[in-house]
Amino acid sequence: MLSKRLQSLTKYFNKEDNVIDIGCDHALIDIYMVKYNLVNKMIVSDIHEGALKQGINNIKLNHLKDVIECRLGDGLNVLTDDDKIDTILISGMGASTIIDILNNKYINNINKLVIQSNNDYEKLRRYITSIGFIITNEEYFIDNGKKYINIIFERGTKEYTDIEYQFGPILINNKEYIQSEIDSRVKIISSIPSDKESLRLTLNNEIKMLSELISR
Repeated sequence: MLSKRLQSLTKYFNKEDNVIDIGCDHALIDIYMVKYNLVNKMIVSDIHEGALKQGINNIKLNHLKDVIECRLGDGLNVLTDDDKIDTILISGMGASTIIDILNNKYINNINKLVIQSNNDYEKLRRYITSIGFIITNEEYFIDNGKKYINIIFERGTKEYTDIEYQFGPILINNKEYIQSEIDSRVKIISSIPSDKESLRLTLNNEIKMLSELISR
């Protein structure tokens, strides 16, 4: 049984997708998607040999070693021109690492990215849209007390505002998410030392802006 975090990602794939899961770890989501025919092709990769071995073992236990390809290596560098991969799944990494992975010639073959980053969502949105993608879906949820955000990018061009880059063109309409952003800033303000008044002012201005979003 997949966790809520992993289960949330599966709905963004379809039977035509040729997928690479970068940083596959235990490969549970990949096994699930292949078992239930949610994708056309699946390659799993990891830069860490120990993590990949764990995934390989799980794949073997599910009798899918002839269906799911496993590759040891760094990001998109494990691909070849013959793979014809058009979809990327990355979860559990920071934005800077994800951007480094996507800075690769094989990004030109990609039509869809399913991303669950650990941080810096604005940085991620700005970079990925700058290389020819638009944001087609965003999802905010909590699993085991931890906040998660899924962002789906597909080929296209679109202009976004600074607020949309910062909080997401779709998530800015999610009142639960916006309230969580307000709450996090309130918590930070309560611990700011007296000599950091400029930071306090910045956060208060952001709270005001977010409060306007949630009340519209």
